Amino acid sequence: MNFRDRIEDIEERIALAYEEGNYLEAKSLENELKKNLGQKNLFDEKEPYSLEGRTFIDDE
Repeated sequence: MNFRDRIEDIEERIALAYEEGNYLEAKSLENELKKNLGQKNLFDEKEPYSLEGRTFIDDE
């Protein structure tokens, strides 16, 4: 199972948990999803990023 398949599996399990009314399991799965997505991201959205040696800051 590759990374994308694992993410899709967790998303499906979250939807199923909500349909069944199992909100604690859904919240737990959402936390697992955030953890897995965080491992894939190599930067923090709130930090400045660099492109060709120049620093840019997001204004969002």
